[in-house]
Amino acid sequence: MARRSAGRRPDDEDARGDRELVYAARGGDTGAFDTLFYRHKDGIFRLGLAITKDPSAAEEVVVDTFARAHRALARLEPEGTLRPWLYRVAVNLSYNRKPRKGLVMSTLEGATEDVLQSEERSSPSSLAELAELRRTVLLAVDTLGPKHRLVVVLHYLNGLNLAEIAQIAGCPVGTVKSRLHYALRRLRAHLASHPELGFEPDPGSLATRGRMPLPAVQRVWRGRTE
Repeated sequence: MARRSAGRRPDDEDARGDRELVYAARGGDTGAFDTLFYRHKDGIFRLGLAITKDPSAAEEVVVDTFARAHRALARLEPEGTLRPWLYRVAVNLSYNRKPRKGLVMSTLEGATEDVLQSEERSSPSSLAELAELRRTVLLAVDTLGPKHRLVVVLHYLNGLNLAEIAQIAGCPVGTVKSRLHYALRRLRAHLASHPELGFEPDPGSLATRGRMPLPAVQRVWRGRTE
């Protein structure tokens, strides 16, 4: 494996797309597979945590997902991004996890800590404000049922479009839209007492290009309070 600068991840310096990386890894380039791992592991962890509510299980889902990806290298043919394939595997693995006895259920809030710690350019006061907003939003997301929480996590926290989510969830795009509409109505109700979030626009309208309107869920996750 090629030597890299200390403290830098493979994905920090590799501009190749997923398809190109898959072909490179298939040819024996272990660094290419490392880049795929670092590019997608955080999203898979958030997805696993949203389903299992268990950070340890979510970590295992990440490892098992990439183990399956490595075994499947010879037949993987991603059109652009490998996300739909990886996330579909992760969803199946997550639902197949048996709850641990005595498990203290976790929330999506825990998945935001690394993001907050990495935002060194922000002032302590703005980081504290952002942390509180994220806790509020993610606790609201945690009140949703499994199917609705899944589409919110995939779409707003991980940035997948409606067609990708339909592939992962194994349902029509129209069903994904319906679940997102319902989830946004529920979230608006939960977050109505927090006008500082500016939870708009109304979920009754759909944006173009396969993406729902940008609400507080995604805006706060991306680190913007205005």
